[in-house]
Amino acid sequence: MAARHDQNPLALLKAQESRAPKPKPNHGLTPRIRKAVDFMVFGHPERPGENLTGQQVAGLVGLTWRTLREALAKPVVKRYFNDCYNSLREAEKPASVRVAANVRDDKTLNGNAAGRRTQLEAAKLLLHEPANTSVQVNQQFNTITGQPIVPGYTIDLRKDKARLGVRRGAALVDDGPVIDHNSTEGVS
Repeated sequence: MAARHDQNPLALLKAQESRAPKPKPNHGLTPRIRKAVDFMVFGHPERPGENLTGQQVAGLVGLTWRTLREALAKPVVKRYFNDCYNSLREAEKPASVRVAANVRDDKTLNGNAAGRRTQLEAAKLLLHEPANTSVQVNQQFNTITGQPIVPGYTIDLRKDKARLGVRRGAALVDDGPVIDHNSTEGVS
């Protein structure tokens, strides 16, 4: 007789594990879909340098274009596609750097301004640092006092006659007392 689930917590856990469906680790990433993604990113291995469209790739692996499109919308397939694409980008970086260095060092481009500009752009490309390697700190300075501007509130507690004498209304401010003609104070 099997153990009762309400009396033995281990039996309950074992029963839940046996009932739960086992998730497939690569659900949707079949061998044909994997091959299609490889062809889309890396090209056909027998015809290097040939660019393939999604419809051509679907025909090569025996799928319809609609099936391939729907598969590319699945998270597992999308993740595999992005991993392949990023590895291709990383693998092509050295070749791009070599081309930029060859353009920069090409002596035939020295003859005119357009060639020199092309060399300059290639040199700038080679000098480009990755975004995560530098830290930039900005500080603003007040042009009048030369002091750094610090965020926050400033409360001016100076006693200023002109500031203390300002009232609402059309009264004029002098060094003397302010007379408010609209006020009823002192009038009997």
